Amino acid sequence: PDGAEMPDANVNDIALGPDGTLYIMDTGANALFSWTEEAGLAVVQVWADNPVPTSMAFDANGDLYVGFLGQGLAPGAGKIEHWSADGSTLVETFGGLNTITDVAVGADGNIYAVSLIQFGEQGPVPNSGSVIMVSADGATVVAEGLPQPYSLAQAPDGSWAVSVNTVFAPTGAGMVLTIG
Repeated sequence: PDGAEMPDANVNDIALGPDGTLYIMDTGANALFSWTEEAGLAVVQVWADNPVPTSMAFDANGDLYVGFLGQGLAPGAGKIEHWSADGSTLVETFGGLNTITDVAVGADGNIYAVSLIQFGEQGPVPNSGSVIMVSADGATVVAEGLPQPYSLAQAPDGSWAVSVNTVFAPTGAGMVLTIG
């Protein structure tokens, strides 16, 4: 659906919406799909400029937050978009971020995200991943110095679990860390 010459599919995230609709983030197609038994598969949103959407999360009001890796993994190309519950309005964009691979709405109502890696002159900088909290005021680092984090989930006690060593790491190095 993104108009690319060659079809590409890479389902990277799925989530149930507040009404029970299944949402599917297809990173390769730069598209968000929905699926219900009655309607089948439908395109919800397409990003034709190839920003590489990676993740999504719904807040308590049903608003949708979409995380983007950023085209070419360029520094500052990552972002998070906040969409209205009906999907018709882009409410705000949190831009200037780096390699966003996951987004989550915390129990406190704040928006959290995983930044996979920073790139330097020599390529990927080791242990440069982080978990951030974003707001209209910018990004606040929650945890830094992480080795290639990717996914984030909040436990009932408020702590966060984050997967690390997800790329550019030796076989068997993957782990899940608990953050505060």
